[in-house]
Amino acid sequence: MTRLLREHPPIEAELGEDGALVAIRWNGRREVVEVCNRWRVEEAWWRGPIARDYFKVVGDRWLALVYLDRVDGSWHLERLYD
Repeated sequence: MTRLLREHPPIEAELGEDGALVAIRWNGRREVVEVCNRWRVEEAWWRGPIARDYFKVVGDRWLALVYLDRVDGSWHLERLYD
């Protein structure tokens, strides 16, 4: 079952020396993650830009979809997978 988080809560992202995503922190928990897949979305330039880098990540407790909002530089959690 997938849990879509409507508000896309902010998370903290930890990047390694090479700039790769290595851990996320949300709701008081830190999870070391491995990136399974990544892609870029750019759309709605006529209404207000959406420019995001998405990452499907897996850790010991979570399989999640997170993204970097390239407009303001913030990281968010969009989905948790069971």
